[in-house]
Amino acid sequence: MTRSITRRAARAAFLAIAGGLAACEIPSEAPILQQTWVVPGDSIAVGVAQVLPDSIAVNGGGTAFIVGARAPVVVATSLGALCAQPACQSGGAVVAPVPAFTSPVGLLDNTVSLPAAITSATVTSGTLNISVTNNLGFDPLRPNGTGAVAYGQISVTITSGAVNSTTNFNGATQAMPTAAVTDLTVPLPTGVYTGSITVAVSVNVPAGDPASMSSSNSFSVSSALSVITVSQATVVVINESIATAPTQYDLEDVDFADQVESGGFIIDIINPLTASAAVTLAISAPAQGSDPAVLINKNINIAATPTSSVTVTLSQSELQSLVGKTGVQMTVTGLANGTAAGNTVTVTPSARIVLHTKLQLILNVGA
Repeated sequence: MTRSITRRAARAAFLAIAGGLAACEIPSEAPILQQTWVVPGDSIAVGVAQVLPDSIAVNGGGTAFIVGARAPVVVATSLGALCAQPACQSGGAVVAPVPAFTSPVGLLDNTVSLPAAITSATVTSGTLNISVTNNLGFDPLRPNGTGAVAYGQISVTITSGAVNSTTNFNGATQAMPTAAVTDLTVPLPTGVYTGSITVAVSVNVPAGDPASMSSSNSFSVSSALSVITVSQATVVVINESIATAPTQYDLEDVDFADQVESGGFIIDIINPLTASAAVTLAISAPAQGSDPAVLINKNINIAATPTSSVTVTLSQSELQSLVGKTGVQMTVTGLANGTAAGNTVTVTPSARIVLHTKLQLILNVGA
């Protein structure tokens, strides 16, 4: 016979059973009957943030992942490499009209990366920050000054996975003065990005006014990812530490320790992640009266399956040390690992592993 009990009802039910047995006419000792009692407990939750590396976090509202800014990648070149025209190839400073030219394909390309642990991410917002340090001796977007018939253009193309997007900055609205740093902001289009992003930069310059030019005049492009929000990510998880806050377990009114024969905790697990975990279930109670403090550690494994169940067997003495106690707590600590290809886990901000616990007691009634 299995029964669920809560608080005072447990004691009352036990006394009723004992009273009923006492009223029976029996020729010798009362028979010893065994009953199974189930005490429901609180759930223990392992939030998705606990199984992720430090490079990715959950925002305050729990609606998106936040990937922090990354170190910039710098590509430096010279006027002689950018422009093949004779006027750009002088070894010393020469004042001459700026010739029309387009930077060679690939010269200014670079690659910026998401954190190494992220193999793919569904980006919902973010920016790529481009800083151009221009020491060419002229403004490549406005080599004829403002109000000219023709303006130059710098194009930034982002490619990652299926994402491909180009943002153009034209001299009609954007200047790039010489001997200065110009900051450009490129919005990241939404979509699924792989671990790295190719940034292709191209500069198209129209013929312009005379300027002091030398083949060694420098030009550099710095690319850096700003804060990115992500709705889903595939992340490498290897031995990530998890630790839950203490969960209260009310056993104060389950105060028939003398009748406890055996039992333990039954833990039903919901795990939406492709991650497994080897954890320690710590069950504790503070010292009470003449009884010392209690700490019981049990090792369990969380399978990388949507649902599973684990039974944690406790000895008779362990059970008797817990029932009837106040302040009983349970915590879970351990290590999580991804089980998909490359130890990866595909996660959303709201995903979490939940352990539903219940205490099962086998009682000797009539002993």
